[in-house]
Amino acid sequence: MTTYSNEAVLEALRRAQYRQVPWARRPEVFEYLRALGLMETVRQRTVAPAPGFHAPVDIAVLTDRGRAEFARLARDERSLQWESCRMSDYVARQWHEADLEARH
Repeated sequence: MTTYSNEAVLEALRRAQYRQVPWARRPEVFEYLRALGLMETVRQRTVAPAPGFHAPVDIAVLTDRGRAEFARLARDERSLQWESCRMSDYVARQWHEADLEARH
């Protein structure tokens, strides 16, 4: 399995958080994040000014776990230690229901 750096994972989460990335044009890291349960796809209807059929598009969105992980990595990015850990291999956190409930 391909490994990704903390910086690459943060950037992918950021792209999905702030933009609507069509799944068909996703970067490779998106598949990795989907397998970890941090990202999923949602069908979005397209709205176009022209009449006729416009096929819906699947877009990448963050799950609750993905939003929590994005927040954690964004905090880390602002820390003094970020420079030393940004290029390190990303290690997925172990997620527990209690951990998710504590965040709400």
